[in-house]
Amino acid sequence: MSTAVESSPHTQGRRVPSPAKVLRSLFWKLLFRGRAAQQAGAQKTRRQLGLGLTLFIYSMVGLMPALLSKFTDTFVFACTLHGFTLMFASLTLASSAGTMLFMKEEAEILLHRPVTPQEMLRAKCAVLAGFAFLLALALNLAGLIAGPWSKGGTWRFIPAHLVSTALLMLFSAASIVLVYNACLKWFGRERLDNLLATIQSLLTVVMIMGGQIMPRVMQLDAFKHFDHITGWMLALPPIWFGALDALLSGTTLNTSTMWLPAGLAVAVTALTSWLALEKLGSAYGQGLMNLNESAGTTKEHTKPRGVWLAAIVKLPLLRWWLRDPVERESFKLTTAYLFRDREIKLRLYPGIAPMLIMPLVMLFSGGQGGREGAMMMQGFATCFLGMVSLQAMMFLGCSEHWRAAAFFHVAPLRHWTPLFHGSRKAVLCWLSFPVLILQTVLICGLQHSWTPLALSLPAVLFLPTFSLVTGLMGQWLPFSKPPEDVKNTSAGCLMMAASMVAAGIIGGLSSWMWHIGHFAIFLALEALVMLGATVLMKYLMRDTPWVAQPE
Repeated sequence: MSTAVESSPHTQGRRVPSPAKVLRSLFWKLLFRGRAAQQAGAQKTRRQLGLGLTLFIYSMVGLMPALLSKFTDTFVFACTLHGFTLMFASLTLASSAGTMLFMKEEAEILLHRPVTPQEMLRAKCAVLAGFAFLLALALNLAGLIAGPWSKGGTWRFIPAHLVSTALLMLFSAASIVLVYNACLKWFGRERLDNLLATIQSLLTVVMIMGGQIMPRVMQLDAFKHFDHITGWMLALPPIWFGALDALLSGTTLNTSTMWLPAGLAVAVTALTSWLALEKLGSAYGQGLMNLNESAGTTKEHTKPRGVWLAAIVKLPLLRWWLRDPVERESFKLTTAYLFRDREIKLRLYPGIAPMLIMPLVMLFSGGQGGREGAMMMQGFATCFLGMVSLQAMMFLGCSEHWRAAAFFHVAPLRHWTPLFHGSRKAVLCWLSFPVLILQTVLICGLQHSWTPLALSLPAVLFLPTFSLVTGLMGQWLPFSKPPEDVKNTSAGCLMMAASMVAAGIIGGLSSWMWHIGHFAIFLALEALVMLGATVLMKYLMRDTPWVAQPE
């Protein structure tokens, strides 16, 4: 057989690539082209444009730490660059690593090929590290140019920083693989799904907060003239890799204190890589098998599901709110997807995380004008939470299970609006109102006052009416579109902009009326306006025809 292969015209003169190289190539294409075979060219073009835009944005963000080069030592400057890299590039990597590591479609790629779990894990980790290094390179581009002009810097800073950045990205990728593998092994499939969604949402919040905090930290004189490493700083990875930069490229500080953190950079990276790829590599295959199983024999799979949801909708308040049986079942369906479906959780919660944190960012950024300035910003911040309803309804209109939406068209339903109202009420019940309560309690605690509680009342009247906006853009059915077909249309962008303007007007008026002492009159007028807008929007939606299922 070997002779036949060697003499084959297809293999003669061509070197057969190794399985590891083929796997890396496949996973790299999957990362940048997407999973769907249909419209692969269009998806590839969109992803390439998206990657180019991301790299451009990262290169612009990298200008911020590069401004420190003339004022700080090489070690401090390198630590700053690594801090930005860890916060942006590594966190972006973490947000996409879950999909890369645990894909249900891997069987379609590998088929019957004898690929070991360790080979798959090494290939994925290599792709993740390469992707992270590409992001880090764009983020550090300005820093690489400015580094040799830092105090004690030489031309050696460029190759030294490239080496330390590559090592940092390897450490980040190996750490993510290690955490995900450990969680999959010890917590099981459902807890892993929840963990992935939670981590991605928290990473989005951390990136937004970091963008607000880092510029303020960079202005601190203590940070600019930082010249020694204390005990607690040895726990910070940017210190490790910054010390490695300083040892390789030169510094004005005492190098004797930098050998330990530099050694930690190399040792911890090696240890993390070994644990992720070798120690838990044998368990990775079993973890994937457990993740992709549709049914199991464990106790948590044998428990009846939906019992708590059926009991909740029977509570007096919800029973009155969900009098229509179609609305009630749509409420239950949407609630189940919000808490159970992996794809919905991975797309929805990271997508609305910026909407949740931006009001707090605006509130504290606008609090420099004193108590009155904070009050003016709070009215807008609370009404801005209405964007959560709009964003969530856009996400809930699509799903991986979109073919099942054909059931809505064969069911004896007179119109699509009860399905819409049931879903929007689930969003209000589980997302919009809980976030408003959480934000109000947090602000009350920080300001030691009950005033924020009163200023949140306009949002209580505003949110239910605002949740109807998505239904004005045409027939809306829950989970009825494939994810790749959902586009941000001009009508949707216009509706988003108009809604933000409305939120700003109502929020600003509420704060102003509180200031001049006519807040009660404003609440009464707002209630009348919101009631009229609700009646009008429901009438317009009922007038929208029930479109038949497309062929």
